[in-house]
Amino acid sequence: MARVQAPLSSVRVAARLANAFALDLVKLGGFGRDVVDGLLLAAISQANVAQITRSPELQVIYATLDQPPPDELRRPVSISAIANSLRIPFETVRRRVAALAELGIVQTQPRGIIVPTAPLNSPFYRMAAEAHYELVRRLYSRLRGIGLLEDLRHPKEPAFDPDSPPVRLVVRLSSDYRLRLAEPISQHVGDLVTGLVLMDMVHANTEHLADTEGGAAHGDWSPEGFVADSARKGVRPAALSARLGIAAETVRRHIQRLLDDDRCERKEDGFVVPARVLARAPFVQFMMDNQSHLHRLYSGLADFGVLAEWEREILSLKGAA
Repeated sequence: MARVQAPLSSVRVAARLANAFALDLVKLGGFGRDVVDGLLLAAISQANVAQITRSPELQVIYATLDQPPPDELRRPVSISAIANSLRIPFETVRRRVAALAELGIVQTQPRGIIVPTAPLNSPFYRMAAEAHYELVRRLYSRLRGIGLLEDLRHPKEPAFDPDSPPVRLVVRLSSDYRLRLAEPISQHVGDLVTGLVLMDMVHANTEHLADTEGGAAHGDWSPEGFVADSARKGVRPAALSARLGIAAETVRRHIQRLLDDDRCERKEDGFVVPARVLARAPFVQFMMDNQSHLHRLYSGLADFGVLAEWEREILSLKGAA
């Protein structure tokens, strides 16, 4: 089926929603630590279960919260591989992995690192995984509301028991998406933490906007087509520090880097990423690529019957109303 060409306003809104979604997933996945550890753990865990994500049969076997993959199915990954994939200095990854190992969140083995079953079956993780599942479902509903996923194939029947949803399967598929979304940010900005500060600044500037506010529906990617800068709310370093779990002085240092690189502006009410920055080629490419990444994520969920169940729930709610 040919991909439906969405209005530019919907593409911008989808990118805004995806940015917020990715940040929420990173914050949830860090076992209460900062967003850098959240991304490290996501990258390690996804590398550990790569053979499961490639196997439809294993995906279904280990789909629910009560069926975590055993440690023997987890493939260790090296520190250098994680450092390269996230564009983080090797020594930073080594130091953070050592701290996570002391807490029992990861295990170091002769062949590399794994996130073992025990922490991934803890009450803390199970609550975070359920919240993660709800974020994926909520994003689907909002994307559906702006008409972005009209061309997805939906199986006729749900494939899972509604009382035992495929939480782990959804977490695995959406974690792949989260890592794909983070990669161009760090690549374009040149530093993962600076990229995360930039992502959260954009989110803070626009999280109050309705899903109907995406700028011009047609035309080109010029700054005039974006939501006006007057509608963006500034954010202060202390707020970004609290949102990301990163020390305030570190956040200020990365904001200064963004200012020096002309990626944000200082306003009376805080810092803003203006439309003229968002209209630059790397950001536009990010927004366009995000459409494909979202389609890939939700096509995968459709193939496993997850979307059919969510559609059934949406229709039942409409019927009850």
